[in-house]
Amino acid sequence: MKTLIVYYSRTGVTKGIAEEISHSLDCDIEEILDKENRSGIIGYIKSGYETVRNKVSEIEPPKNDLSNYELLIIGTPVWAGKMAVPVKTYIEQNRDKIPNLACFCTCGGTGIDGTLNGIAESAQVTPLASFGLKAPELKNGSYSSTIEKFIENIS
Repeated sequence: MKTLIVYYSRTGVTKGIAEEISHSLDCDIEEILDKENRSGIIGYIKSGYETVRNKVSEIEPPKNDLSNYELLIIGTPVWAGKMAVPVKTYIEQNRDKIPNLACFCTCGGTGIDGTLNGIAESAQVTPLASFGLKAPELKNGSYSSTIEKFIENIS
């Protein structure tokens, strides 16, 4: 199945997981580029505020055409218990083009289930597979079996 991974990563954590999956699947990968500066503490606070308020952001146009793919994998950090604002924007702008879907999220605390459910609801597609990783797993690297199971479920 021709696959595209799209992800947003403010700190690089979600990017690292997206790259691991892309390497394992040998598939295309694209970062969602937000035009908003979200760095530092001000960016962190603003991002949380916009998430709680269900805002969208201005993102760069995607480089890859979803009509060329059979599976879209979406990766996002968890912000205030939800998907990151740039990911929400990407989904809203591309909802009608999303083929089969799989998704993952990374978080420092709680909100995995709500985030993954939010992606499915926003995309209006039931994911073939999904997973979330919390900070302890990310810090100690104990997530490889989770990624392997995810890949098995979408292959």
